[in-house]
Amino acid sequence: MEQIKTEAIPLFEAEFPGCRAIFLFDNAKTHSKYADNALRVSKMNLADGGKQTKNMHTTYVLDRSHPKGGYFQSMVLEDGTPKGLKTVLTERGLWPTTGERLLTQCSIKTPAGNTTPNSRCLKGGTCCAQVLLVSQPDFKAQRGELEEAIEAAGHMILFYPAFHCELNFIEYFWGAAKRYTRLNCGYDFPSLQRLVSEALAQVPNTLIWKYHTKTQRIIAAYESGEVYGSQSYNNLVSKRYKSHRRSDVS
Repeated sequence: MEQIKTEAIPLFEAEFPGCRAIFLFDNAKTHSKYADNALRVSKMNLADGGKQTKNMHTTYVLDRSHPKGGYFQSMVLEDGTPKGLKTVLTERGLWPTTGERLLTQCSIKTPAGNTTPNSRCLKGGTCCAQVLLVSQPDFKAQRGELEEAIEAAGHMILFYPAFHCELNFIEYFWGAAKRYTRLNCGYDFPSLQRLVSEALAQVPNTLIWKYHTKTQRIIAAYESGEVYGSQSYNNLVSKRYKSHRRSDVS
C-alpha cells in the first residue's frame, strides 16, 4: 500500500501527466485485503458490539422508496459501539417482523456431528442474517484496500487469474534477477544486500519488453481455446519471428 501511494502512483503521474494507469496484480490474498473499516459481514455479530468487531465506515443505502433514492447509514451506535447484523437489517427494514429469528450464518453438520459455517450460503439468498446483508448493493460493491486506493487516485486496477503467474511478465523479470543473484552471490547476507539493486538493474529494458510480448502470446493462446502444454499452445507461445517475411518455432 505504501509503495503504491507514495512511489508507484506519483512516479507514473510524473512520467505520464494527464494519463491513467492500469495496475496489474497477481490474484493473491494479500492484494485483495480489505481495509479495517470495510463493510464485511464476516466481522459482525448478530447483536451489537463484541470483542472481535471493528468499526465500519458509514455507508450509503440505495432505497427507491426513500424520497432521495437512498440514505446514509452509520455502522456504529451513538456511543461508538459497532452495530450488529440485527440492528443494521432492522434499520433497513429487512429484519423479519413476524417473530421469525434469523441465524447469524447457516451451518452444516460435519461427519463428527459438529456444525461448521456453511460458506456456500454467502453466495446469495435470504437464509440467514449474513447472506441477507451481504447481498445488499453497498456490501457487494465493497472493494479491497488496494483497489480502493488506486481507483481513488483516478487510475485502474486488474487482477490476473488465480494460479496463472505465467501471465504476469514481471515474474520473468524476477526470474532473471534471481538467476543473476545465484551466479554472483557469495551466499552471505552482506553480498545479497549489495546484489539486490545490481541484479535488478542488469536486466535490460529490451528483455523486459520481450517478457511482456511473451505474456501477450500466452493470453492470445488461452483466448483461442488452446490447452496449456499442448503442441499447438507451445507453437503459439514459443514462435519467434526472424524477420517480417519468415518465422520459426522453437
